[in-house]
Amino acid sequence: MNYQSAIFSKYLSDKAMVSIISDEALIQYMLYFEIALAKAQAKLKIIPTASAIEIETVLSKIKITPKSLAAGTLQNGIPVITLLSLAKEKLSADAKQYLHYGATSQDVMDTAQILILKDAMLLIEQKIKVLVQLLKKMSAKYGKAVCMARTRGQLAMPTTFGNKINNWLQPLQRQLEKSGELKKAVLKLQFGGAVGTLSVYGNKAKQLSTALGTLLKLPSALVWHTQRDSICMFTNWLATLSGILGKMGTDILVMSQSEINEVIENAAGGGKSSAMPHKNNPVLSEALVALARINATLQSQMLQSLVHVNERDATAWILEWNALPQMLINTSAALNHAIAIGTNIKVDTENMKKNVDQFLKSN
Repeated sequence: MNYQSAIFSKYLSDKAMVSIISDEALIQYMLYFEIALAKAQAKLKIIPTASAIEIETVLSKIKITPKSLAAGTLQNGIPVITLLSLAKEKLSADAKQYLHYGATSQDVMDTAQILILKDAMLLIEQKIKVLVQLLKKMSAKYGKAVCMARTRGQLAMPTTFGNKINNWLQPLQRQLEKSGELKKAVLKLQFGGAVGTLSVYGNKAKQLSTALGTLLKLPSALVWHTQRDSICMFTNWLATLSGILGKMGTDILVMSQSEINEVIENAAGGGKSSAMPHKNNPVLSEALVALARINATLQSQMLQSLVHVNERDATAWILEWNALPQMLINTSAALNHAIAIGTNIKVDTENMKKNVDQFLKSN
């Protein structure tokens, strides 16, 4: 389902994440890159200071809409060329020759994407932390309740509900720990020029990369135009996180079955049936499972983007453009549902005990 679908916007999407990864955000971060590039170049006397000031003044105020870039993107396969053309229309003859000086379109788009990922990671981390606290509260309240463990779909031995909650909680905590390492690997400047050599800047290339990274609040890095492993590391983190939430969903689906009846996903009022008014369907848990499977599939698409031919390969790049935004939205939507479950779940400890007693009697 398209993430912009109004019907499914709350069920299979997340408004906050959609805003973070929007076309408007991409445009603003591309302009932000161009402003920072001009300022860094002026500082190192690569371009005139007056031109950098004009570029910053104009690009800070210019209004470029996604619609205005659509035709150019169809023609060129990227929005950067049209964005630069629209910006140059507002610049003087002197300044326009220094806009985007020595950079390539991939520098702009990749860095803008990284800045978007920086915002997206912050949102996801915040949601994970909320969910972790909810699960800790659930464990403190119900953790000692005895319930049945089930292995391979069969009743196994008595356990505690706390052990089940730990199977949801501990992987989430590990994901938070990994996010720090992930930021170091992923959130870095992309700046290589036409073929990754920055040759146009001569002996000032390294200084310029450092200065540009400082202005963008991103670490300077060796060019990674065709090295997409860090992006795939990030999407694997998303797919893994989604899978952890999917595991939580599958457990709740089993425990909420009528004949088991150990939890109600949403005691405040779950999913209704048009034909069976007695039902309280665990629709949020169903979404957790589905979104986990979708992200696992999209991750396989992302891995194909590693096959990046020579010094630039738009076919591999397009795979990212297609999969990455949807994976971010799927993950954020799943976290919303898990938080809602953690807030509204009803745990029936009496039925848990009843199921354990029945098992012990029959064995």
